[in-house]
Amino acid sequence: MQLLTVSPINFLGLLKSEGSFLKNIKISLLAPLVLTVLFFGSIANAADGEAAQHVEFCRAAISFSGPETPDSIVAMNIGFCFGLMEGVRGGNFFLKKSGSEVAFCEPSWFKNDDLAKAFVATVDKNPNLRELRGSLAALTALRFAFPCSK
Repeated sequence: MQLLTVSPINFLGLLKSEGSFLKNIKISLLAPLVLTVLFFGSIANAADGEAAQHVEFCRAAISFSGPETPDSIVAMNIGFCFGLMEGVRGGNFFLKKSGSEVAFCEPSWFKNDDLAKAFVATVDKNPNLRELRGSLAALTALRFAFPCSK
């Protein structure tokens, strides 16, 4: 599936055009979630907020395997990636618990490293996602990697 280049401003319009994502969601519930993800994404943002850097953090996180303790830079990158995945996953969980339609449907056995692998793979297949803010690219990538069956 080919993704369109999308800015944060027209992201909600894309979601609406892709299906019935906003069909039964009150904007009053969705707006705080989107603002929270974007706000905390900008606080934790490394450098300029481009998803390209976040993909590299996640690439480092999924490639690190070993009993040794990673150096401080690698550890920070791993933590950033898994924090991003957990934040997007938490937002999706909030949508589910509030009775709204979820953004993506991950398998129940998935962990943050599985989400990171899906994020990296989806962005690698759709390089235009690298230009988005990290949290927005992660949400979009996971939405396309784990669509909900209707």
